[in-house]
Amino acid sequence: MRFVTWTNEAILAAASLAPQRRRLLELLDTLADFPAMYPRRQRGRYAGLRYFVLARRWLVYYRADETGRIMIFAIVPARGRPR
Repeated sequence: MRFVTWTNEAILAAASLAPQRRRLLELLDTLADFPAMYPRRQRGRYAGLRYFVLARRWLVYYRADETGRIMIFAIVPARGRPR
């Protein structure tokens, strides 16, 4: 995995994701090779950041630069309809 940095907010959120933590690390490993594979948010608080859905419950917002560094900004609950 390439260099990944986290904001304090993202670290705190990741600490509470015990069941999904392994999947998160797998996705970050793939993300290091293909940083532009996820869409970019067009508006709102995280405008300009890319994001992916984790376990259908969480949105992980990140930014990747041209050197391969990835910055995880936030992990927030997805607002979806309950199953």
